[in-house]
Amino acid sequence: MKSLKRVFIFVFMANMLMMSQNITITAHRGASGHAPENTLSSLRKAIEMGADFCEIDVQETIDGVLILFHDNNFKRTTGIDKNVWETTYDEVKNLEAGCWFDSSYKGEPVPLFEVFLDKAKGKIKLNIELKNNGHQVSLAEKVVDMITEKDFIEECVITSFDFALIDKVKQMNPKIKAGYIFSRLPKFDVFTSNVDLLSVNKGLVDSEFVEKAKQNGKEIHVWTVNKTDEMQKLIDLNVTNIITDFPDRLKALLNKKEE
Repeated sequence: MKSLKRVFIFVFMANMLMMSQNITITAHRGASGHAPENTLSSLRKAIEMGADFCEIDVQETIDGVLILFHDNNFKRTTGIDKNVWETTYDEVKNLEAGCWFDSSYKGEPVPLFEVFLDKAKGKIKLNIELKNNGHQVSLAEKVVDMITEKDFIEECVITSFDFALIDKVKQMNPKIKAGYIFSRLPKFDVFTSNVDLLSVNKGLVDSEFVEKAKQNGKEIHVWTVNKTDEMQKLIDLNVTNIITDFPDRLKALLNKKEE
């Protein structure tokens, strides 16, 4: 009887280990707890810290150039009070997007999406968020064209708070893995919708949510999780991916779990 009990415990622990090993790490806007968000420096930190994905925000300038930027307005991180959709790329390329975070990042530029893809290629996957600022013209089309041209389809997921943008992506190329971002349950049945993953606020995730998502074949990516106790809760729930500003903290926790 004792021998059987030991076997049961061993199998249970092995299963728990396998589950935690399967959880992947996304560095939110790059490793934005350690470097200015949506920059090449935050990408390098994410790679150094062993993240599986780097999450980025993509928008269009007024002249249709794809750049990485989160806010509608440049003021918070560059000091320039101008909206993204009112600005040409010639103006954007001269902006300074690092000093607000720390003086050691002075001179950090707002990256081109194309350059970011080249720097990430073969080193880290990307979670590409399409930002709906209400003024985009062909954002989804340009992103799909770019990842196709760069042979990046297998190395990324495309996500958005705008379900119509994600639906457009899936229509253009059903092979692209795409996800819907939400902080509260939408009125439609998101669990049976035409997306591959649910990118969800941590406050919505419990065992019932996880079970329903998995029953419908959906991956569960949870944001934005920076406290280790919250990370541990999600590890125990066996979500697919945890999105964090501090990928090093999550990496250490998953490594500890394996030990």
